[in-house]
Amino acid sequence: MKRQLFALLAVLSCSGAALAGHTRPGYVDGCQSADGRYVVTAESKKQPDGKDGWEFTWKDSKTGTTHKGWLVGLPYGLEHFKVAYAHIFVPPGGETFAVFQTANWTGAGSKPPGGKEKEVNQNPPDEFKKYAGFADRIVIYKKTGEVVKRIAMNDILQPNEWVYVNWVQGNLYWLSEYPDVMKGGEPPRCGYRYFRVSPDYSVLEFTVGPNSDAVHKVKDLGADVVNYRRPVYVSLTDGAFLDKKPTEKDKIPVRPFVGDLAKKGDDMKNYRPSLDPVRVAGKVLPATSK
Repeated sequence: MKRQLFALLAVLSCSGAALAGHTRPGYVDGCQSADGRYVVTAESKKQPDGKDGWEFTWKDSKTGTTHKGWLVGLPYGLEHFKVAYAHIFVPPGGETFAVFQTANWTGAGSKPPGGKEKEVNQNPPDEFKKYAGFADRIVIYKKTGEVVKRIAMNDILQPNEWVYVNWVQGNLYWLSEYPDVMKGGEPPRCGYRYFRVSPDYSVLEFTVGPNSDAVHKVKDLGADVVNYRRPVYVSLTDGAFLDKKPTEKDKIPVRPFVGDLAKKGDDMKNYRPSLDPVRVAGKVLPATSK
C-alpha cells in the first residue's frame, strides 16, 4: 500500500494541483456485480519474477470464496510515464470479469515503430498497428484468472480510424470524449471521459473518433475526418462485438459514474470510487497536510 501511495504522489507531482497537462492520477478501479454479490479488485504488487504487476482478487460475498491471480497487459500504472486508467467490470453471475484500458499504453511500451508523438500518424504500416503497446484494450477473464479473450486496438479500429491515434508521454488517445462529462470540470477518473457501461456491467460502449487534441490535428484533412464518430458496443461477458446498441434496460450503456465532476487537481488526487459507480457516487477524501 505504501508503494502504491508513493507512486500516486509521483504522478500528481508531475501533473500539478490544477487540472492542467495530460497525466491524471493512475488507477485500476475495482467493481462489483449489480447485485453486490461478486467483487473484483486489483492491487499493484511485485510479481513472483520481480516485475511490476497487478494482482486481482475475485470474491463471492455470499459464500466467502475467493480467487487470486495476475492481470495481463497492464503497465505499472502509477507513474507519469507508465500511467494506467483501467476499469474492471463484473457482469451478472460473476463467472467472468473484464478489464478495460482507456487512455494508456499497455505494459509493453510506448514507442510504436514509425510513429511520431503529438503528430498525425496517417496510414501507418502494419507493424505500427500491431504494436504491443496498443494491445489488451479489453481483456475478459474467468473468475479463476484464465484469459478468455484479449482485444487490441487493431481488432477495433478500421483503416480510416488510425489517424485519430495520438499520444503524449504515457497518455494514449484513440477515443472521443463524451461531451457531457467535460463541461464545467472533468470526471474524477480520467477513463470516465471515454466510455459508457450498462447498469449490469455487461455491455461497454465507446466512440472511436478524434479526442479534443486530435480535432485540431486533423482539421486540414477535412470536415468528414474532424466530425467522424463511430460507436462501438462490446459484450463484457465474452468480448463479442455487438451489431447495435442494446435495447434491454439493464444493458443500455449509461454514464459510468454518478456524482460531481472534479474542479481541481486535489479532487482527483483524493477521489475514492465506489465499487458500483453507476449507482453509488465515489468520495473525495479530505486533503492531507504535507
